[in-house]
Amino acid sequence: MIATRVFGRVSVVLILLSMAGGAFSADLANGQQVFESTCAVCHGKTGSPDPDSPVLQGLGVLPADLSDPLFNSREPFGDWEMVVKHGGYAMGLAAQMPPHKDALTDEQIHDVTAYVKSLVDTSAYPPGEMNLFLPVRTKKAFPEDEIVYKGRFRRQDGPDAYKNVLEIEKRFGKAGQGILELVHVKDGSRNELTDVEVGWKQAFSWSQTYVVSAAAVLALPTDSDDGDGELQTYLAYGRELSPEWILQSSLRLKFPLDGASDGGAELAGIVHYVHSPWPRRVYPALEVIAEQPYRSRNGDFELTVLPQVRIGLTRGGHVALNLGVEIPVTGQPWDESVHVTLLWDFADGGFLKGW
Repeated sequence: MIATRVFGRVSVVLILLSMAGGAFSADLANGQQVFESTCAVCHGKTGSPDPDSPVLQGLGVLPADLSDPLFNSREPFGDWEMVVKHGGYAMGLAAQMPPHKDALTDEQIHDVTAYVKSLVDTSAYPPGEMNLFLPVRTKKAFPEDEIVYKGRFRRQDGPDAYKNVLEIEKRFGKAGQGILELVHVKDGSRNELTDVEVGWKQAFSWSQTYVVSAAAVLALPTDSDDGDGELQTYLAYGRELSPEWILQSSLRLKFPLDGASDGGAELAGIVHYVHSPWPRRVYPALEVIAEQPYRSRNGDFELTVLPQVRIGLTRGGHVALNLGVEIPVTGQPWDESVHVTLLWDFADGGFLKGW
């Protein structure tokens, strides 16, 4: 824990140094003045819109409830600044939210965003800034509302192998998430649904620059000949290293129910280069995965590298594509794996919204 605190303090110093000169602290009094004169007519004086307001009835859309702690916490500060500055349409939201880049200065936009964030206490909720990009193999720490398809094609000795996974992840409470996964495998001997996985993830430590969570997942085979199943547990960590770089890592332990010592450990980590605040961009990343069985023998250790790109498909980035190629570094009996991930963050709207 001492090492974690030291690392956290060093990272905060680096972030502050990287932002020096271009940022300014928020003036909440100024932000309140801007909000009450510019925003309250639609969003309500307390951030909760009045559905009976003639103004809103004329708009034909009900603005978001900024006083709802879950909604307020899960939306990143930077995204809200973009919405205020460039308008709702630019970020895949309602076109009735107008841009204010010509009416407000950058400092006023910063102040009013900070004021809106202060309307409700969100300290019990992980901040949306830590809802980082979804990696291929590394586990995310942030509790999300997502439906994810993961496909893998692997060239190997003998018939090539295909794996398809459908993940349904639903947030519950302030920091929890339920997990349901369906796993389909096609290779030389199988073409079937092989596993159903159910689990729970809980974030337990966070700030504006990091988040840590723990999870347990029970994998149940659909065929009794494939064993009794497996318990998987993992710790996941995410951090903003600077405004342009984010780091995620996870340690996963696997325990087969018919022999826990036959399992193994997986350590994965990824760094993304976040070169733009606009979600609909291409973001490169490099992921490294190391796997080791508990019963170690020569040649059992596996190390792979997985260069990949995240492609934001919608203006708000709530639908995104991830493409990567996993390359073995050690002597695995396969040549490479091609990964395709399609993510839909349904908390931010329907699949067809914002294209």
